[in-house]
Amino acid sequence: MIHLKLKTQSNLMKTLLVAVLLLVVVSLVFVSTKIGFLFTPISTFLSTIMGPFLIAGFLYYLLQPLVKLLNKLHVRGRAASIMAFVLLVLILGGGLAYLIPQIVTQIAAMVQNLPSFLTDTEKFVRDFASSRLAEEMHLSSILSSVEINRNAILKFVTAHVSTGATSVGAVVGHIGNALVNIFMAPLVLFYFMKDGNKLSPNIQKFLPQQWRPFTANLLHRMNATMDSYFTGQFTDMLIVGILSCIGYAITGTPYALLIGITAGIMNMVPYIGPWLGAIPAVAVSATVSWKQVLFAVIVAVAVQQIDNNFVYPNVIGKSMEIHPLTVLVLLLTAGNMFGLLGVILGIPVYAVAKTVLACLVAEPRIPFFNWMRDDAAVQAEATGDDDDPATPADDANDNIEIK
Repeated sequence: MIHLKLKTQSNLMKTLLVAVLLLVVVSLVFVSTKIGFLFTPISTFLSTIMGPFLIAGFLYYLLQPLVKLLNKLHVRGRAASIMAFVLLVLILGGGLAYLIPQIVTQIAAMVQNLPSFLTDTEKFVRDFASSRLAEEMHLSSILSSVEINRNAILKFVTAHVSTGATSVGAVVGHIGNALVNIFMAPLVLFYFMKDGNKLSPNIQKFLPQQWRPFTANLLHRMNATMDSYFTGQFTDMLIVGILSCIGYAITGTPYALLIGITAGIMNMVPYIGPWLGAIPAVAVSATVSWKQVLFAVIVAVAVQQIDNNFVYPNVIGKSMEIHPLTVLVLLLTAGNMFGLLGVILGIPVYAVAKTVLACLVAEPRIPFFNWMRDDAAVQAEATGDDDDPATPADDANDNIEIK
């Protein structure tokens, strides 16, 4: 009876604490919307340095497998980091020198063919409206009323292009930001590669001796989470992009290289990215023929089946351990707040936060999180009764699951 009463009180305390934490979070969000002007200087500063640091961080984790391979070949320390950096520069330089001319050529051809593209699209809509399938779906009357005003679309595109081209300030600003990112990102990456292993020891110097092992473990797990996510996502993106380019080229889809690269990049956005990446292929194929649309759909579906069943489980697997509903909420929230950058970074930031929280909950010296631990584990910690005292932190970590 006493045990049941204590358990009921414990569950009640957990519920109350969760409610209080949610109330605090909602209150902070509400207050921040009212005093957002106070954070303008901070946001300006962060937006200025964010680009180079994000690019450098992405490339840093991308190079870690190469650094580990060099370590196995007895090339260690700064020599391995510098060698990996030089190899990256050579690969990126050669790849860009090969791809950029082709991409520019395909973009120019796409813009030049825009009038005929609109004409073909209108013809496609008209033909579909008169088909038996459209009649059965009761779409004939709707599609028959669709009229594509080519002149208005071309005028809109031309006006915006000319406005952007004549706006000297906007052009100079964009060029300046691009140059800052281009020149600063490799410099930041070089120092990441050179001194990245010093971050954890330098942080531990400012902490008491008894907290240094915990901090080292926390930083190690955070780094492992980021490494797993970015390396896996880049590998997955690369494979999907290559398969898409090959598939679209074989089936004769126009602008196969450009569309394949777009499909690979969009694949970084979970769940909705693959569908967004298939839209350009279907849209361009619709100007050719029904058969070409079918080929584009087959390629997109085949690539996604290969990715979902073979590539993604083996490259990334379940390393993130995030529920699909949580992913959707993260995409909507982060995308609404920070745009495309939020969509890309929302999941890894959440994964790191989840890792930090799991480490804090597993640490018995932080009593605030006792309510989140298993009751038996908390009682064992309090009494010192543990069957395996050598690895209490590991056992606690195994029992914690934060979705």
